Amino acid sequence: MPVSPHALVLDADNTLWDTNATFRRARSAMIQVLQGADGEEARPDGEKRLETTDVLYRLSQHLPSSGGEGPDLEQLARAAAFYMSGLRGGPEAGIQTSRLRWASEQVRAGRQPPGCDRSRARKAAEAFRSALSAPPPLLDGAASLLRGVQAWRTARPDRRTSVLFSEGAPDRLEVAFDAYGIGGGQYFDDIVLREKTPDTFRDVCHAIGNAVDLPEPQAAEVVVIGDSLQRDIRPANATGCTTLYCPGDLWGRETPEAASEQPDYTLGTLDEALRILDL
Repeated sequence: MPVSPHALVLDADNTLWDTNATFRRARSAMIQVLQGADGEEARPDGEKRLETTDVLYRLSQHLPSSGGEGPDLEQLARAAAFYMSGLRGGPEAGIQTSRLRWASEQVRAGRQPPGCDRSRARKAAEAFRSALSAPPPLLDGAASLLRGVQAWRTARPDRRTSVLFSEGAPDRLEVAFDAYGIGGGQYFDDIVLREKTPDTFRDVCHAIGNAVDLPEPQAAEVVVIGDSLQRDIRPANATGCTTLYCPGDLWGRETPEAASEQPDYTLGTLDEALRILDL
């Protein structure tokens, strides 16, 4: 039977739009500069495979965060250049944990990678930053879901509310908000940018209970849609929400590790939620 919620809480990154694709483009742009694709002779084909791996993502896990969502981009470019230098094993060896660690250690020690002076590192960082400034593409079914949410809210504004809940960096999210008209109240009554924990989900549900016109606000039926079992489904389950899991590219289709991660529904595309929620 369809669920008839009083409130809908949607995750943003990799649920509504494909943030992962935007980061892949940004990593590829950085790699191209480091490979000399800006006019100099490119590196061997074996190293071009870095464009289709998670090397930069893995390297970022070995570097200190500069705030926001990752390490300093010039440091990341230098670490990638060390990784690509052919030292500590050739590119044909694939992603090696020891090589990732070694490359990040060189950067933390203040060393300069061969073939990558400060100017190239800055240029690679700027290429990453520029690519990341492009709006992420909406995922399949997202536009239909947004239209459905808009009509659903408009029909009963006193009894229905919607919230966008994200852990993303505000500056980056603003790009998507501007591209899809998110910040103007067209689709969401509130935007929450906080770490997703059971406590923050309880805070969101409490605010929802106060926003809808019910005799008992704590009885508000809240539906949460997200792409991560750990970040979205588990904390939402802990607060008694109905959960819809829409697997995405970033985490893939995950398997619940415990009952606390079991969603109430699993979606193939976001617009499948329209039928489940009777929107």
